[in-house]
Amino acid sequence: MGIEGRRPAPPATEPAELRARIGATVRQLRSRTGESLADLAARAGIGKSTLHAIEAGDANPGIETLWALANALAVPFGELLDPSTPEIRLVRAGEAPRVESERSRLQAHLLTSTRRGATTELYTLAFETGSERDAAGHSTGTTEHVVVVRGRLRVGPLPDPVVLEPGDLVSFPGDVEHVYEALEPDTLALLLMEYS
Repeated sequence: MGIEGRRPAPPATEPAELRARIGATVRQLRSRTGESLADLAARAGIGKSTLHAIEAGDANPGIETLWALANALAVPFGELLDPSTPEIRLVRAGEAPRVESERSRLQAHLLTSTRRGATTELYTLAFETGSERDAAGHSTGTTEHVVVVRGRLRVGPLPDPVVLEPGDLVSFPGDVEHVYEALEPDTLALLLMEYS
């Protein structure tokens, strides 16, 4: 054990394992609806070959692609990353499934997701300096709750996002276009997604 009985950080979810998990989940959800690869790809706005690679576990889809698939499949984003949640779930630091933005320097780590009543998902958001992410609206009735842990973050619906400092919380409709922009290096925030 390390200093004062601390354990060393466990390894993060292996990228190949996460790709395989995402691929199997997307394939299962698509099969359940009886949709073809071409139909789902068209509804998600991605290429058929990209969807095939995702389902095969050969692609490393970013946040934007996964959101497009989640919306097209009418499932919460977290279901693509972590489809089964046991009754008691322990997530050690660094073990949470991680996806990266395709358009900005942002990493999202799914901490938890519930499927009782309203579905919720809890993420950490780690931003690199100058990182900005413009997000399309998610499914109708989605609410986002953001708390800044470190740094400063401009966040919220366009055209009037707010600036948050450590400890500040903002809740806003996530079903409209919104933005996340780090205003300081190494900004860290918690995001709770709530689906009605």
